[in-house]
Amino acid sequence: MSDLKIRRCFYIHGEKIIDTPDGEFLVTPRCNDKSKIFDYLEKKDFPFFLPMRSSSSDAYEVYPYIADSMEPSDKAVDLIHVLSLLHIKTTSYREIQMDSIKEIYERTLQKIESLNEYYYQLQDVIEEHIYMAPDEYLLIRNISLLYENLNLSREYLEQWYESKKNEKKERVVFLHKQPSLSNFIDFKTPYFIHWDLSEKGYPIYDFLYFYRCHYLELEMDSLFQIYQSKFLFTPDEKTLFFCLLLLDEKIELSMDHYQNTILVHHHILYSAKVRDFVSKQNEEYQETNENKF
Repeated sequence: MSDLKIRRCFYIHGEKIIDTPDGEFLVTPRCNDKSKIFDYLEKKDFPFFLPMRSSSSDAYEVYPYIADSMEPSDKAVDLIHVLSLLHIKTTSYREIQMDSIKEIYERTLQKIESLNEYYYQLQDVIEEHIYMAPDEYLLIRNISLLYENLNLSREYLEQWYESKKNEKKERVVFLHKQPSLSNFIDFKTPYFIHWDLSEKGYPIYDFLYFYRCHYLELEMDSLFQIYQSKFLFTPDEKTLFFCLLLLDEKIELSMDHYQNTILVHHHILYSAKVRDFVSKQNEEYQETNENKF
């Protein structure tokens, strides 16, 4: 960054911004070489990435900083349109490698079984208490929801694994891997930033990340329908997507009952929203024309 004369430095949503006579720039540590990624996106006629500014430093990446003031709901719609276009432009097909499929299946199944065992043991411990703490009571009152989601996740996983045994090819796209409102600039021309984790993979992973980032603040049913109208999941993609969406992280309790109560409430809310989302989307999916695939 020695070629820039920095007048001041400040942070917006955790992002480091520098103010210079040439304008404001976003500065982020360099994780990998983005030039190959951007060359690939250009060849695929996908221009919605923010080009880097040339820098004399190998430790940092520097981008023009563009502030936007759009409402989150409006910005989310634009993000979904650009995300679907990324997947459309970069779609390719590869031979199915059953070793890789089996690895995903076994890893996911192990997580489901581990969570089930964890909650059974935690439930036994809590129910032995004469008086439950508020976080414990909240968890026990709603623990059946966690079990239901885990069982449903297992059902979708088994469906996905069985379907893969009968297929020879599968669809992959170029994934952003971190599509969120904070990684999307929507001003005149929309851009994704932070391509550090981008790679080829199943398209479900991008919307899965987006859902988990914003399910509390955005109306996900309509956003998912917009995405599906542009880029419809195949039956096997749909089942794996539902499986992973239902599979929440472990609730790790500490000695702080106040923080535990907030944590448990957060997980219960996620579980309830995901259950309703999957139920609704699964019904609507059955009504779509699956003959496209």
